[in-house]
Amino acid sequence: MANIRLLANLNCDHVLALDEPLIAGSRLQYRDQGRRLGGGGANTGTGLLWAGHRVRILSRVGNDETGSWLLQAATQLGLDISEVEQFVGETGELLVLVDGAGERTILRQHRVPALPSKLPRSSVDCLYVNYEGLEAAAYMAQMLSQTLVVSQYPKGGRWPRPCQVMIASAADLAVGLNTNSDGHAGNHWLHAKQLAGESLQWLVVTNGEQGAEAFSANQHIQVPAPVVSVVDATGAGDAFAGGLIHALLAELPMGSALAQASQWAAYTLSSCSSIPSERLKQYLHSG
Repeated sequence: MANIRLLANLNCDHVLALDEPLIAGSRLQYRDQGRRLGGGGANTGTGLLWAGHRVRILSRVGNDETGSWLLQAATQLGLDISEVEQFVGETGELLVLVDGAGERTILRQHRVPALPSKLPRSSVDCLYVNYEGLEAAAYMAQMLSQTLVVSQYPKGGRWPRPCQVMIASAADLAVGLNTNSDGHAGNHWLHAKQLAGESLQWLVVTNGEQGAEAFSANQHIQVPAPVVSVVDATGAGDAFAGGLIHALLAELPMGSALAQASQWAAYTLSSCSSIPSERLKQYLHSG
């Protein structure tokens, strides 16, 4: 059992199921499926919790009804919210549009990224960062000497992210590199090192049905994606991160870690929630 801190959001996802793909200028019908707990904190943390780890969320929510609902929902899952800060103001909802093929479009109200005012310096086995803004970099750099730091790729490649392991989708990486997703592997690694610094050991890239791959200074590892019928793609990347962290803390080789992370993501893809499905819990307990 490891102690894991997640610097990641708790979100209130308001889900609208579309009958057709989202196309600019079209008129679409939808079914309102209500709100559900989401965000990287919940989506990544739940799987890690089921895997037997102690999971603490480091985040911010408003002091409104939505914020209270998020804290209650996270607590009911078993997540430790003692480091979640409540600010004066509205939490807001995310609109999640899910089409018939399970692809999702997320609409978020504009907000200025802000870190919690108190950032704990106590040692943990892993710090996972899935948070916007420049300010997170200093905290990550301070934690590097005492813990494994795993980070999601910063949106658009805009902010430094000191870490040992960086996770990126091929699409997001292409945007940051201003190239197509088939850009040269060496460019991917050099770009990641510019953001992560000399501490970087692995860049892990997810590419949907094409599987996942990992780059280091002298290795390139690829694994295929599990075959799955996609119901809702929301949270699949978060579940992948959880599976990868679990595998790395168990000191599995990177090829095995990628395969395990891909399986965690597949269970989320095949369910109608953004947090991992009960099938992941059964899979973990069966082992």
